[in-house]
Amino acid sequence: MSGRYLCLAVAVFLALFCAVAAQTTTPTPELDCSERNSSCDECIKNVKCYYCYQDNSCRLYPAEKILPRDCPLSKARWGISCAINFEALIIAMSVVGGVILISFFCCIYCCCCRTSSKKAQEKYDKEDAKIERAREERRLKHAERRAERDAKNQEIRMKYGLVKEDNPYHRFDQN
Repeated sequence: MSGRYLCLAVAVFLALFCAVAAQTTTPTPELDCSERNSSCDECIKNVKCYYCYQDNSCRLYPAEKILPRDCPLSKARWGISCAINFEALIIAMSVVGGVILISFFCCIYCCCCRTSSKKAQEKYDKEDAKIERAREERRLKHAERRAERDAKNQEIRMKYGLVKEDNPYHRFDQN
């Protein structure tokens, strides 16, 4: 019988616990923002809220719409400071984003150009070396053929007795 009482006590405890937990829910972000109407600085501490100076109210930031529609952008404050209005914040973020994008693309362009110019230079260097090797081979073949031709001419001269003297000039004796 004591087992039944124990099961009953556990069931009652769980029912009470669930009832209490259901009553103590966390406030919705909209309620949380509306509770921060005391000042702009207090409101923008929560990044889900923005402050509207038009009616001095803290509102939930409409994340699905990107920009708040119910407050003029010049009167809305969000994020960094209450001194910077939403228009200035959007313009500053756009400029910074544009500079970052331009810098990124410039870096990519420079890296690609340097890489391709290095590859092109290596290609030209290889082609120049190939041309120089071919030129040297032609020069060596030409020198070899010239030496063969001179040797053949010398043989023909010796055969017919037309050998050139080493020094065709003679010294005159003064007798």
